[in-house]
Amino acid sequence: MGAGGELDRASAAHVLRRVGFGAPPVRVERAMREGLEATLRDLERRRDHEPALTGRAAERLASLGDPETLQARWMALILGDGAPLLERVTLMWHGHFATSNAKVGDLTLMHRQNELFREHGLGDFRALLHRVARDPAMLLWLDGDLNRVGAPNENFAREVMELFALGIEGGYTEGDIQEAARAFTGWSVRGRRFAFREEHHDGGEKRLFGRGGVRTGEEAIDRVLEHPSCPRWIARRLLTTFLAPEPADGLIERYAGVLVEEGWRIGDTLGRLFRDAVFLGEEARRSRIRGPVELIADAVLGTGAEVAPLDAARAAARMGQALFAPPSVEGWEGGRAWIDPGTWLARHNWLVGVALGGGFDAAEAFGRHADAAACVDAVTRALLPDGVDPALRRTLVDAAGSADSPERAAAEVCALVLTSPEYHLA
Repeated sequence: MGAGGELDRASAAHVLRRVGFGAPPVRVERAMREGLEATLRDLERRRDHEPALTGRAAERLASLGDPETLQARWMALILGDGAPLLERVTLMWHGHFATSNAKVGDLTLMHRQNELFREHGLGDFRALLHRVARDPAMLLWLDGDLNRVGAPNENFAREVMELFALGIEGGYTEGDIQEAARAFTGWSVRGRRFAFREEHHDGGEKRLFGRGGVRTGEEAIDRVLEHPSCPRWIARRLLTTFLAPEPADGLIERYAGVLVEEGWRIGDTLGRLFRDAVFLGEEARRSRIRGPVELIADAVLGTGAEVAPLDAARAAARMGQALFAPPSVEGWEGGRAWIDPGTWLARHNWLVGVALGGGFDAAEAFGRHADAAACVDAVTRALLPDGVDPALRRTLVDAAGSADSPERAAAEVCALVLTSPEYHLA
């Protein structure tokens, strides 16, 4: 990035794939012309989802009872690129507050939780945590509706501390979890709504983190939010999602402070991160293995290929990321766990299908070039703007040179780029 916030091609592409899910080459060119601040403002304010996929229409889709319909609807929002940051954050919270329909068994509740993340995910984390704690899908997922005085169920209280707010090493004890579980007794679900059943609530005083004064579930959540580990844990989540898989402790501490300074507002905290020099630094570039949804979206947006949202959702599931069905309360592990022989084959086959399938014309997307090197330059400029390893480039030039037409050359080079290890890093 140059002085004054100018973006070169690699920096522009980095911003678009990190703040959103990638972009077509024309959007990269626009970001280069407009610079960092204008590009970030545009990404942060966009909320232009297709009306047919929002509001009551979305609720009706959920009511059909077909998980793939709901998965396809979300993929349509992502691939539509109308609200890239919002969908990125919604996907982040889906993995953070991981809830699966495999146990909830009610797609309407899953849809409503998804909309909760979409509506409040960029706002005050404290309010978000309170809302998630009373969310019916979450209560069913973590047996909150079975938590009763005299026989408290610790599942929900444990995950509030271990996964949602403080982290496994967050400075609390088993006793704190047990006391919080008492505070959440009586929280239940009636129909599809949160219900407080006073007859099942333990009204006695609870001690959390060495202090008394807690009686209700709401007070327990507030006490958790006051814990010094909380801003650090949420800062870490933001940094691992948007910056790098192993952020330095000092950076976590710094952004824990930023989060508090910004009134716990996630959008404002991320705005600070996106404008921080570390966000565009070399260590942040191509440092994360893309998750399946992220990979698919970038491939579709970057090439302009026509891919049906249902096909995209099914492909993500084969690659190990079935929306609305995370594998456990811990969500998707991410990182190297995304890659095993089965999921790598699924990635490879789908990406080759995009490049060589009948619904995409690589030559139209990247140009028809009789010269092999020019063909390679055109494809890699769009898909690997950070640069190409010399060995990979030689392979690409050889493939283009042996193709029987410029059209075939563009398609084969595109397939090789999409399946290269470099492309799977964001």
